[in-house]
Amino acid sequence: MKIKLLATAQAPDRYSFSQEIVVANEAGHEKAYDLSSFPEGGGFKEAEKLPSGAQAIRCIERVNGELYVTLVQKVIAGQYPGRKAHWRESPIIDADDYDPNTCYVIPTGMAGVDDYEIVQGVDVAGNTGWTVRKKEIADG
Repeated sequence: MKIKLLATAQAPDRYSFSQEIVVANEAGHEKAYDLSSFPEGGGFKEAEKLPSGAQAIRCIERVNGELYVTLVQKVIAGQYPGRKAHWRESPIIDADDYDPNTCYVIPTGMAGVDDYEIVQGVDVAGNTGWTVRKKEIADG
């Protein structure tokens, strides 16, 4: 299975994969999506939402027998002073290579900035997600 991720305000905490089953994990709840019967050339309408209202799966395609699934990854507003970070979708990766501790979506609006990092953060409303901030300088 191949996956890509889109940046959204609501998303599961992490995913796990087993053959053609996607499991979305959110605040201790699991929702399994068995995609094994999704046909070549089939049309995707909508996946069942999680308790938070997040829609974990945004698109499903089967191309030459291979399953391609678009998932979501939670982001919050950028925290780099004077810059607005927007996000674009991730490249396509193998589901086996997915790591829940990695931000796959790509920040934009940071051209010419070399001292930023992508980290898990908290916004002013208490929401958590991936964000862009100025790199912290280690004491030496």
